[in-house]
Amino acid sequence: MLDRRLQPWVWRARAESLTGWPSWILLLISGGLASLAMAPLHNWLVLVPSLAVLLWQVDGARRRARPLRAAFLAGFIFAMGYFMAGTFWVGYAFANRDAAFIPLIPIALPIFAAMLAVFWGGAMALYAALAQKSEWRVLVFAASIALFEYLRGHVLSGLPWNLPAYAWAAGGPVSQTASWFGVYGLSLLTVLMAVSPAIMASRRLTSRRAMPALAGLAILFLLFASGLARLSGPALPDQPDIRLRIVQSAITQQEKWANGNQLVVRERYLALTGEHGLDEVTHILWPEGALPYYMLEHGETLARIGETLSEGQVLMAGINRRDQAEDPVTYYNALALMSFENGIPRSRGLYDKVRLVPFGEIIPLSGLLSLIGFDEFARLQFTPGPGAAVMDVPGAPTMMPLICYEAIFPGFVGEMGAERPGWLFNLSNDAWFGDTSGPEQHLNQARYRAIEFGLPMIRTASRGYSGVIDPFGRMPVEIGPSEEGAFDVGLPQPLQKTTYASFGNYPFFFVVLGIFVGVLVQRYRFLKQRKGSQP
Repeated sequence: MLDRRLQPWVWRARAESLTGWPSWILLLISGGLASLAMAPLHNWLVLVPSLAVLLWQVDGARRRARPLRAAFLAGFIFAMGYFMAGTFWVGYAFANRDAAFIPLIPIALPIFAAMLAVFWGGAMALYAALAQKSEWRVLVFAASIALFEYLRGHVLSGLPWNLPAYAWAAGGPVSQTASWFGVYGLSLLTVLMAVSPAIMASRRLTSRRAMPALAGLAILFLLFASGLARLSGPALPDQPDIRLRIVQSAITQQEKWANGNQLVVRERYLALTGEHGLDEVTHILWPEGALPYYMLEHGETLARIGETLSEGQVLMAGINRRDQAEDPVTYYNALALMSFENGIPRSRGLYDKVRLVPFGEIIPLSGLLSLIGFDEFARLQFTPGPGAAVMDVPGAPTMMPLICYEAIFPGFVGEMGAERPGWLFNLSNDAWFGDTSGPEQHLNQARYRAIEFGLPMIRTASRGYSGVIDPFGRMPVEIGPSEEGAFDVGLPQPLQKTTYASFGNYPFFFVVLGIFVGVLVQRYRFLKQRKGSQP
């Protein structure tokens, strides 16, 4: 017979009754454990015990004097552990920028995690307000988290990093669910599947208590089977007469920005670009901010590129640019499309990044930072571009650029509406985050955009993961962060428009609304019956 101390219902009773500092420590540890579900580990099973602790803690909070406050605090502390452990790599960006910013790390990381954790606190307060005692309250739990995760991705500038859906490695069977339900819908199902077994933790296990867990298993089987079916087709052919050269340099952030290294970096990119086989290439792809200066203002650099490339070849390069006609001068993180006729540069298109990284490219509360002595940090800011764009690319299908951070926003690609591009180009600089989990998390999230919209993606990332991503999120060509060279690849053909591309998040909202309406109707009937039974 199982020792009483090891029985799940005992764990549940203890978790529900725990308060104060012991409760906070348990929640922090559970949240940190949940982060192991994200890339690179994708250990999604850890969500089962970690979310069980959160559910039990909030169920206990619902019986206290101030249930909403206690529920909010439980969700907030759990998420602090989750985001502190899952996004610790943010500190590397401060250290890589300048040693002077290292003192900001102990301040910035908790603030960053707290800004994200507020949404989980709100989700748990909503759950505490709406959920009934029924075993199916797990539906409200999952819907509340999914709804607030959507809000986290949209409120202010939004930051949908490490959504529950990303526990599933992109390109695998379950990840294919994003093609019809999106990552917010898959997040709802992921939380529901993971938390359902927590209901079985009872002194007497009945068939009624087992039903949510059985439903969760059925959903997992359905998602896995439908994903396998979607992936079982033949390999997609490449677009004819297109050969892309991904230029990957292993230059670190320190090397790139070291004094006197500008020409060294340029010559390295030109040497890689000019490697054997260039005559067969139609397009050359450089990553975000490839050169550590304003390339479009540097005539010598443009002339050197013109000497390297032949007529008809197109350079697609991430650049930093400035508009000196503005007062004050404005700076942009941009993508430039260029061809060269007789060595003379010709602009084929320009896109300015729209979604800027908080504290990296745009500084919230910059006035406050200036007051406490970080004037230089507050001054170096980019200006956002006018909006998402589909660009005409000579010799290739139309393309939508996603510069770095923009690839984590599902709705950003959807802003194109009926103007569907032929492919996505994600250029990034992941050198900021060193040898941490950051680049792998970034890659996994970018691959979901290909799944959602049924579009191929080409990715080139400094000290990150580059390569070819097919419309199923698989990577037939993957180039690691430390690899360097010129990698010639084809461009896969797109799929037909996906359900998600057609309807966006409307199916997700329909399901969430249905759950909340069902709960409110149930509550109304209960109150009506109780009122009718009173003398």
